[in-house]
Amino acid sequence: MKHYDLVIVGGGMAGLTLLAAIEPAIRLGLSVTLIDPAPKPQSHPPQSPSFDDRATALSGQALETFHTLGMAGIEEHLSNITDIEVSDRGHVGYHQMSATSQQRNRYGAVIANRAMGALLWQRCQNMTVDFRFEQQARAIQPLSNGHRLTLNQGEIIETGLLILCDGGRSTLIEQLGFQRLTHSFHAKARVATVRTEQPHLGRAFERFTGQGPVAMLPFGAFSALVWTIPEQLAAHYPETKTDAVTWLNQHFGQRLGRIDEISDWQEYPLEEKRLNSLACHHCLILGNAAATLHPVAGQGFNLAIRGIVRAAKQINHSYTSGQNLPDFATLNQLSQTILNDQENTVFASRKLIDLFNSSNPLIQLGRGIGLNSLDRHPSFSQLFALAGMGYAAGAPALNG
Repeated sequence: MKHYDLVIVGGGMAGLTLLAAIEPAIRLGLSVTLIDPAPKPQSHPPQSPSFDDRATALSGQALETFHTLGMAGIEEHLSNITDIEVSDRGHVGYHQMSATSQQRNRYGAVIANRAMGALLWQRCQNMTVDFRFEQQARAIQPLSNGHRLTLNQGEIIETGLLILCDGGRSTLIEQLGFQRLTHSFHAKARVATVRTEQPHLGRAFERFTGQGPVAMLPFGAFSALVWTIPEQLAAHYPETKTDAVTWLNQHFGQRLGRIDEISDWQEYPLEEKRLNSLACHHCLILGNAAATLHPVAGQGFNLAIRGIVRAAKQINHSYTSGQNLPDFATLNQLSQTILNDQENTVFASRKLIDLFNSSNPLIQLGRGIGLNSLDRHPSFSQLFALAGMGYAAGAPALNG
């Protein structure tokens, strides 16, 4: 029976980012295995569900993390967000922000998930790690000094610390007794790319319509589209590409001229999933397994990165200072810090959703005044932008 100091379940974006971030401890002898059901990578990155055709918006703080991890090649795959416009269809609400006016080069950037997968695998593939692809953890048994895992092929391994980064796809969370809290937004997200008459030039848009928000982000020569469709209106939404283009041109306001083309789209139910705790003895939960959010604020993966950075710093500190792993008290404190960050992010996202979903005329007037006021008060606008970039108070950094 093999014993590891640390087992990471999940080799998607969260699992591989964590692996790269704990390299200082691995170099000093921390024994690690990473378990993922995807086929073993050859010349390509892992075929994880994380690395699909979607795009991910990275905050400024997340980009700094990846640069600290030595992923300078990431710049070749980024579409920078230099300007952001928030507008309310049919109302006076409008706000525009420019990174240059706040002495920054960008607010963040967008990257294809497949490109992120390739970059992360390139970064991690030569690390001294026991990669266990095409394997799954089927059962878990808590021990006094860690956990015993039974894998799908019958092998049994033990670990001093278990970190779940599997997006909640396995049943391990329930086996460990964690309670999953689910909130449905009674809507689905339609994700695609669109070609517009005018180049995006780094401009991102959040357009609130009477039928749900529509976001467009710079994505190479195209724009990445996230289109929220409420359940009660789903039957009235276009199902052909021609009708979808017509609808978008009517509701998006032709911010980049006419939308000429839309790709095949994917649809996902919009649910907020969280846990009552993220830690138990010798175990921590990170990434989408810890929380999934509504995409309206584009903060899901950026929230996950902050949790990963906090965990990696603690693991590196504990191991490099005494070749120990974080104890339960430390894991519990770490869990609470991450949960507090979650709570703040969820609160802001939900309030944004509630505010722009309201048909109350007074609220509509108030949100229009609020958006317009941001333009007239640069300090408020800067705080609004800094929060979106991940630079709010307490945001962690791997260095410092």
